[in-house]
Amino acid sequence: MSIDKELREELRQAADSLHCPPHLYGRVRQSYQHYVNEKRGRSSMKKRMLAGIAAVAILIPSAVFASPYLADSIFGSYEAVEKVGATQEDYQEVEKFLQAAKGKLTEDEFKEYTELSKQLMQLKLKITNKNGVRNEGDLTKEEQEQWTQLASKLAPYFEKITETANP
Repeated sequence: MSIDKELREELRQAADSLHCPPHLYGRVRQSYQHYVNEKRGRSSMKKRMLAGIAAVAILIPSAVFASPYLADSIFGSYEAVEKVGATQEDYQEVEKFLQAAKGKLTEDEFKEYTELSKQLMQLKLKITNKNGVRNEGDLTKEEQEQWTQLASKLAPYFEKITETANP
């Protein structure tokens, strides 16, 4: 017999003659169960990465569609503008302009711009009929002064948004 086989046989006989205490079996079983449960609960990094990418791919577009229109903050809703003859396309153009304004103005400037725009739009809605025709003669003298003040305050913002201001 070769030395490897003899050594293996001797070790097997020595192992058979050893007796483990009964409480050691319980500890080994408990350790093994803990290992199995831990391994079962852990998912691989690839699975986690794929789940994260799938979640981002689903949540970002839904968040974009769920976000409120900026134009709603000025007009209230599309229905309010529809009453005076505006179309959905007109409303979308205003929304695109407000999105551009949000990107080009600072946060404080954008807040002031939306407040001034809201005041101006309230005046415009007041003088616009169902056919979409504006009659500035329907404004009172105070409202006409307010109209010109709002227009002059909004002009620098409008220039900054459309980038027509001189550097």
